[in-house]
Amino acid sequence: MKILEINKFNYVQGGSDRHFQDLTRLLKVRGNEVAVFSMDSSQNEFSPWKKYFVSYVGFGKADSLWQKIKGIGRMFYSFEAKRNMRKLLADFQPDIAHIHNIYHQISPSILSEIKKRKIPIVMTVHDYKLICPNYLLQCNGQSWENLDKNKYLNFIKQKCFKQSYLKSLLVVLEFSWHKFLNIYDKNIDLYLAPSEFTKNKLIANGIDGNKIRVLPHFVTEENHNEIAKLANVEKYVIYFGQISTEKGVDKLIAMFKNFPEIKLYLAGSVYENFIIPELDNVKYVGFLEQQELTRYIKNSLFVISPSRLPETFGLVALEAIKNGKPFVGFDAGAYGEIVENNRSGYICKNEEEMMEGIKQLAADDGLRILFSRRALERAKNFDSKQYYERIMGIFHELVVGK
Repeated sequence: MKILEINKFNYVQGGSDRHFQDLTRLLKVRGNEVAVFSMDSSQNEFSPWKKYFVSYVGFGKADSLWQKIKGIGRMFYSFEAKRNMRKLLADFQPDIAHIHNIYHQISPSILSEIKKRKIPIVMTVHDYKLICPNYLLQCNGQSWENLDKNKYLNFIKQKCFKQSYLKSLLVVLEFSWHKFLNIYDKNIDLYLAPSEFTKNKLIANGIDGNKIRVLPHFVTEENHNEIAKLANVEKYVIYFGQISTEKGVDKLIAMFKNFPEIKLYLAGSVYENFIIPELDNVKYVGFLEQQELTRYIKNSLFVISPSRLPETFGLVALEAIKNGKPFVGFDAGAYGEIVENNRSGYICKNEEEMMEGIKQLAADDGLRILFSRRALERAKNFDSKQYYERIMGIFHELVVGK
């Protein structure tokens, strides 16, 4: 099958990008012809489809004023993206298009170009941008759904996007404009939700449940049922992902002040102005490539996440169990669909429960081994073969029915 995979980044910045790249490789290995559409960037992996990519825009401190101005325009619509997509479709002629994250850097302007050629469009929902301006479904700890009838105004007043009035205003305008155009729902044939939790949130916020299928993400390596030898395990717990207040990392660090004998390793990108305090048992190990991250996970006691955000899936939990490590996290979003509480980890209701879980798993070698065995067994439910068969079944169904 000829499959067009679309994501705004062709390098790993977050979990959605990793899934996009893992899936692209999986589809190719299984004999499909795969094209990629993305944004040009010096950080990109090599792609033979680079000539079709949209030009770079950015919103960071290192980006120029012109790149930021271009980026603001592209948030709403991009004639360049539409034009480049038209060229790619003419040259590649895909059977199906699979969208990941296209907000801001690409824009949904490409959707109508695909749709008018009667090419089915599938979108994997990696976050809540379809139903909330800031991706998160939360605003300063309060649920977006619970904001009162003036929620857009309150969103701006409370600086719910990057703690900025201007940025909050821009994403509200973008969100409202795309809702007015109905640009996603009228063009997308099927949404793939990585969890039942995500599916239910989409339905509760107005997306037709008949257009949603639940398809959890997959593990990228075969599982050999190997339990790390305790003699090789260093006495540290690892968190990996975005290092920010938003993800609760500040509170996690505060918790570990109570466990000076246990080290906390932090891996990932440090978000904007977040400062990691100098503590003897807290160590920042940088942004790790997959192979190095796997090594750190396998040598750890267990994996932890302090995020209380309603995660659409929780790749951090999947990375833990596929490597035979218990996972400790809050009862937020889809974690409970990946990790079995009190069997392969702890899904905690509050900080007291999390601290008790840390204490138990760090002290009890036998408990960790038991949880590790169960984690590896649980990970078999997310193998790549099963995922591939399911997604290709969905693709074939849409292609035949178009």
